[in-house]
Amino acid sequence: MIALTNVGSSYDAIAASKGLGMQRINFTGIAQIVFEVFVNKIGTGAQSWQLWNVTDAAEVAVIADAGSAGDKTLTVTQNVNLTGEKVVRVRAKSTVAADDPVFYAASVLTRA
Repeated sequence: MIALTNVGSSYDAIAASKGLGMQRINFTGIAQIVFEVFVNKIGTGAQSWQLWNVTDAAEVAVIADAGSAGDKTLTVTQNVNLTGEKVVRVRAKSTVAADDPVFYAASVLTRA
């Protein structure tokens, strides 16, 4: 569990947002991913959870949550057109910089 106190309105605005999990994935032959996060939404802003391609400095997928507060599992399915091994990690932000979401876990499922 990572509490993101004053998460910020841009990705990586606080140090804790940089430590939300990292994975190395070989995207060769992968057509689609399912990106999922388990979080506690605390605050009033629209909170975004991004799967960031560190290798190429590009977004792979994002989940925007403007819903109600509380524990929730959020999922997005995204088509991808990547090849080779990439390092990806999770990043967070909110439209209200003072929001304090809690990050529990994330997963990435790949589909050919």
